[in-house]
Amino acid sequence: MADTFIPTSERAARAAQSGGRAAGYCWLEHPDGGAHCTRSPHADRRHVDYYNGRKSPTDASGVEWWE
Repeated sequence: MADTFIPTSERAARAAQSGGRAAGYCWLEHPDGGAHCTRSPHADRRHVDYYNGRKSPTDASGVEWWE
């Protein structure tokens, strides 16, 4: 059996995506990086990260973008 080398960074990215999807999130990454869509899987093109990018702890959502 031939082993294929997968860089650690690629393995970490795959693990993060798997974890986000397992938690029930859309998990599409923001084009500029640093945020992931934390909405449940959806059909529209609007994405929101409810945790990252909030200006204050009382804000309902943080980073928002359209695909």
